[in-house]
Amino acid sequence: MPAIRLFGRHWLLSSDDLPLPMAGLMTVHTLWCVIILVVYERAHRTLRQNCAGGEHAMAWFYATFSCYFVALCVEAILLHLSLRGRILEPEKRRLVPYFLYAHLFLLSVDIAFTILGTVVDAELSACMDRARVRGMVLSIIIGNFIVIGVHFCGIMLMFSMFGHLPSDQKWYKIFNIIATVLCIRRRERTEDPEVDRQLAEQGTLGHVANCFAEVFQGADVVPSDIAAGMGLLAIQHRHMIENEPLGKPLATDSDALAPYKSLNAMYEDAAHYSRWALAAYGWALFAWADPRSGIGMACSSEACMSCCGCRKCLRKSQDHRDPHDLNREALKKCAGIASDDLFYVSMANGIGEPPYFIARDVRRKAVVLSVRGTLSIADCVTDSMYKPCMLNADAIHEPGLQGSDLHVHSGVFRATNFILSDLNANRILEQTILGEQPSAESAPLPSSAVDCHDWDLVLTGHSLGAGVAAALSLHLRKKFPNLKVWCIEPPGGVLSPKLSNITKAWTYSTVHHCDLFCRLSGPVLLKLRSDMMDSLTNAKLNKFSLMMRMTFNGTKLQISDVLDPESAASESTALREDFRTFSRAQVDSTPMMAAPLHPPGQLIHLLRLPNGSYAPRLVEAHELMDRGMMIQYGFFADHFPDKVAAVLSDLAAGSTEASQSITSMGTSTADSTRTLVDRLVNRQTSQSSRRVLGDLENV
Repeated sequence: MPAIRLFGRHWLLSSDDLPLPMAGLMTVHTLWCVIILVVYERAHRTLRQNCAGGEHAMAWFYATFSCYFVALCVEAILLHLSLRGRILEPEKRRLVPYFLYAHLFLLSVDIAFTILGTVVDAELSACMDRARVRGMVLSIIIGNFIVIGVHFCGIMLMFSMFGHLPSDQKWYKIFNIIATVLCIRRRERTEDPEVDRQLAEQGTLGHVANCFAEVFQGADVVPSDIAAGMGLLAIQHRHMIENEPLGKPLATDSDALAPYKSLNAMYEDAAHYSRWALAAYGWALFAWADPRSGIGMACSSEACMSCCGCRKCLRKSQDHRDPHDLNREALKKCAGIASDDLFYVSMANGIGEPPYFIARDVRRKAVVLSVRGTLSIADCVTDSMYKPCMLNADAIHEPGLQGSDLHVHSGVFRATNFILSDLNANRILEQTILGEQPSAESAPLPSSAVDCHDWDLVLTGHSLGAGVAAALSLHLRKKFPNLKVWCIEPPGGVLSPKLSNITKAWTYSTVHHCDLFCRLSGPVLLKLRSDMMDSLTNAKLNKFSLMMRMTFNGTKLQISDVLDPESAASESTALREDFRTFSRAQVDSTPMMAAPLHPPGQLIHLLRLPNGSYAPRLVEAHELMDRGMMIQYGFFADHFPDKVAAVLSDLAAGSTEASQSITSMGTSTADSTRTLVDRLVNRQTSQSSRRVLGDLENV
């Protein structure tokens, strides 16, 4: 840090990123020099006395050796300079760019000599064969072409295409390229530039680009700086997890959350509805759990005709199906429910338009509305709309709230309004639970819906779907007073602290160990950025030594091995203060970046112990968000829904397998086979058990 500047622009490396490539080049050039000396000793008489043009060959040997030797010296100097100082002490490495210019000049000379050597080898191949040195000469020429190719690959990788642009424009350019690669179509242009800009943000990955631009502004860091900073934070966070766990343990039945009377009953419900949330992923889950059947379903004639859009073929098909039948059939197979149990499926999937389904849960006499989590590019854009907007206090029946107390994640707000509008149009819940008579506009329901009168309503979802389910409950709780919400790994920044506290009466959320997304919000990202800069400032090793230690001894490193706040260099602290000044100005200009948002309801933190077992703890939302993101191995995989469902199933092991299964009583599949969700969760459970047994055996 900061990014190195060459030819008037910033590159994707800093002056302390060079030790490894320079050491590699020094090894290669030392080997080439040794080979040339051996060739000279063996062949210089033969080439001079017996070959026409031998003097040209000898001149090539001298010049090539000189070029390699000078390059070796420059690389040694660059290696020495790049190891000087700590990460945030670039002044000690200020000469690096000048020697890089010299090295690039030597590279151009090397290319010329390598081409010349190819010509010399072709002309004097017979002489070199007699002297038994042609193989060594060819190894130098061919090897050097490979090294030159590696040089150019490295230059391409380190070249910052948009390094000359401001941060916001740079990220918009990057994500426009991504959108082009992913074949995301642009909207039609209008005559108003401002409208064009807004439409571009809505129709492509503009929201994601805006998120990246805001988070990565202010700190002149390169990818290796981010990796080093994250590694330092991982060491600190490991210490916090082991020695300072959040919340209080859920140890006895008296700790069970109301209205549950026992922990076993609470864990049973958590395991049960985590499977409903998992089933909402439809065909993607079906293909993951049963690849052979999933691919077969995707390659069926109906699926192919729906995919290619041949409506004429569909009309002629004897087995005519709705274009969404693929996901509908997969959903029923995943959940193990019959057609009579499935009341409604919405497969619309756009920005702020998540798929969801409504079905009956006969075992618990409840109507379940399950919202799918993030799976598509449109869902990613919805996730990235993290800046809060305002809920209508009257719409959620909280007239006493105002201002920031009504904040909600903008993407979740948009998705909630979409589902509310769809529910109001089709009147599914009113017909099933309240016994409302169907109208001409309402969606048709199977005859089994009449049995659901006065049943409970349960909202569930995973990830983005969990956040939408929580926000949706604010609108539905007055009409359906027996409402309950199970949020499986909800996003961290969903509701204002006040709204989050209100939802505790009917909402339960699970947070699996170090799950990245359960802690994700604007303030948390700003805190992560600030903590990373503090870690880089206090690092007492240079980047190369730090990365080597973390690579080969990462799990055993202690904070004192890599950090020393007392000995931070003045240059490092000055750079950190400049960053803090920028950060304060950025928040002042866009205060919504730092608006606090919390995960909904009561949080059950599934803390993983070193031996692989779990110790659930009750955590307050403000505790979770104040601590921020935990950088640990597997913090991304901790979010996967099948892993979470497997952990919850383990915790509910005291209950019967049938009570955890989604399959409704009375459905034919209940007695013969387990659902795909059950099989997938049990597969994760068995893998986890094997890991725990392996750890115990090692101990």
